[in-house]
Amino acid sequence: MTPTIKRRTFLAATLAAATGASACGFSDNSDGEIGGNGDQEGGTLRLSMVPISTLDPAIAGNASNGQIIMTGLWEGLVVHDPVDHYQVLPGVAAEWEISDDLLTFTFHLRRNAKWSNGDPVTAHDFEWNWKRLLTPGTSGEQAPSYNHSVMRVVGAESYLGGETDDFSTVGVKAHDDTTLEITLEAPNENFLIELANFQCLPLHPATMEEVGGQGWLDPDVWVSNGAYVLGDFRINQGAVLLPNDQYWDKDSYHLSRWEILFNDGGTTADLLSYENDDIDITGRIEDDLEAVTTSDVGDELVTSPMNQIRQLVVMNSRDTRLNDVRVRKALALAIDREAVAEVGRPGEPGTSMIPDSVPGGEQVPGVEYDVDAARSLLADAGYPDGDGMPTITVLDYQSSPWVEATAQMWRDNLGIDVTIDNVERGLYMEKRHELHPEGYSGFYAINVSVSSLQIAAQRIVPSAATAGIVGLNLVPPDVAQEVLNAEAAGAPVQQILDVLDANRYPAAQRAIELAREALALTDPQAKEAKLVECAIARDEAFGEIPVLWGGYNLLVKPRVKNLELWPFGSVLSTKGVTIEG
Repeated sequence: MTPTIKRRTFLAATLAAATGASACGFSDNSDGEIGGNGDQEGGTLRLSMVPISTLDPAIAGNASNGQIIMTGLWEGLVVHDPVDHYQVLPGVAAEWEISDDLLTFTFHLRRNAKWSNGDPVTAHDFEWNWKRLLTPGTSGEQAPSYNHSVMRVVGAESYLGGETDDFSTVGVKAHDDTTLEITLEAPNENFLIELANFQCLPLHPATMEEVGGQGWLDPDVWVSNGAYVLGDFRINQGAVLLPNDQYWDKDSYHLSRWEILFNDGGTTADLLSYENDDIDITGRIEDDLEAVTTSDVGDELVTSPMNQIRQLVVMNSRDTRLNDVRVRKALALAIDREAVAEVGRPGEPGTSMIPDSVPGGEQVPGVEYDVDAARSLLADAGYPDGDGMPTITVLDYQSSPWVEATAQMWRDNLGIDVTIDNVERGLYMEKRHELHPEGYSGFYAINVSVSSLQIAAQRIVPSAATAGIVGLNLVPPDVAQEVLNAEAAGAPVQQILDVLDANRYPAAQRAIELAREALALTDPQAKEAKLVECAIARDEAFGEIPVLWGGYNLLVKPRVKNLELWPFGSVLSTKGVTIEG
């Protein structure tokens, strides 16, 4: 019999090694009866968030906001621990074992896990969902949510890249209704944490096969396996979630109704709705935190653990002046992050792509404010006092004071013209990965999270989900066009990755090579040292410029009890939450 390690032992050992080394009241059509359960009376929670158009876990674009809803509707094999963020708890899987070589995870599903229509949740359902997740084209024109560099499931990248259509080559096997086996290419101490994320949530296979397309979003045919069912979903308006009386752990969820208002009006609209008592929890109010902290409700601001990086990622353009690492370093040095933090509170100065709150982050020195050095670098690159530099464009989908403050510092300290291109979110998602014409060059603003040095390294190794032409994957424009053409023609993923590896700029290539070396190591101390070296090299490539560190920021009414925020894209858990009064 293959030696096994029980889940808690494995998590403790491997993670220790990693760390040491307007109103919200629109009416739904359900009359509160879909999945309703009179025993779960705990009030109505009203929450605001950025609009989303779908709830499909297979689409990477859902990684930002849709997770808040998705983790209520579905449950994966494991779930995040709201108290200890470096652990997971049983979900549909009641228990699991990990083989002695740390490659094979065997999950044993609980027999009382049911879909909201009463069907049992089986290991075959999860295998079906993995096949759907990895099938090329499932995410349409958007990027797939599966990221091979952070999951590393055997055969997954080849299947997703279209190199084979034989799913038996993928390391996901249902041995029977209650046993699922997942095999990895290499040990991955963060695998269970990643498995708890939105991309591994299961859809109901029979419903998906019967209705097809987006018909499964219709509440009349809705089936899910989480604490809630979908009572209503309206694009650009909102959603209503109701208790699922078939959920195995329903007694731990007390809300009788969860209303979500889609708000594209930013902090101004959220703050007004909150002050008018139309919502209980705002969306992620990051575009005008000063307005919040100076308001009458500023003391109700709640922040998740600070593992977020507000950053600027270089875009690709036929104007190649930003392709010079000296220019990007000059821009990074010219940012007074202490001053930016004053307009971005409760954010903190972000000097590196690894926040100090991440274990090992204190070993990464990052970048300091030095205007003289910035001007010298710009002169060395051929642009003294900013002469000859293009207008820098910063692409964003909201009004962000930290972006505006950074732009003004570049104008004042370096003599560079800067414009901010605020567009709606869908257009932002498209524009940030385009090859732009000569009149458009610059960065896109984004907020990302990282929970360990290993995950940070995994995410910069290009895969089917992360191959692109921006940031560390910046390449000359003719090569960028070749990559885009290959992607459009459905070329094999490895072919595209080979082109990027052969043409990436040296500083970025070094960071990625160090990431690959670090991920291949098994000795904890050697691995940590290499991960730190990789993090330093990543900062020195300046494909991404860190500006602030922070967490998710929400206003939460005092009557919302037992709410836990965590440093994941799903932001919060409603387990145990009640509404007082």
